Amino acid sequence: MILKCLNRWTGRVGTVALCGAGLASFAAPQPAHASDWGCQVILCLATPGSPTTYAQCVAPITKLWRTLAFGGSFPTCTEGGIGTSTRKVRNGYQLQVTTPDGSVSNYTVNTKTQTITNANSVVTP
Repeated sequence: MILKCLNRWTGRVGTVALCGAGLASFAAPQPAHASDWGCQVILCLATPGSPTTYAQCVAPITKLWRTLAFGGSFPTCTEGGIGTSTRKVRNGYQLQVTTPDGSVSNYTVNTKTQTITNANSVVTP
């Protein structure tokens, strides 16, 4: 009898503890970093030279080309006060990135040739 009550009690406590742990992990603040795919793409586009110069940029830019090739939309980034606006144009997108200090960068992303043109040069991943 005592064992049966103990099993019932621990089962209920375990359930409540598990629910409490789940709520605590959901409500706990998470560190802010550019892990969002859209922010990774923006950071990679901003690198001098090719957007795939760094190994960390290969996967996000490859995913970008795949997504755009299959009719997906251009990703956005709202972290850190970055503003992005895109406009669909023939063979790709025009992208405008505004940083918190007010500077603006413009890019043309050509999905047909997989090239990215910024104000200074044409880069190919």
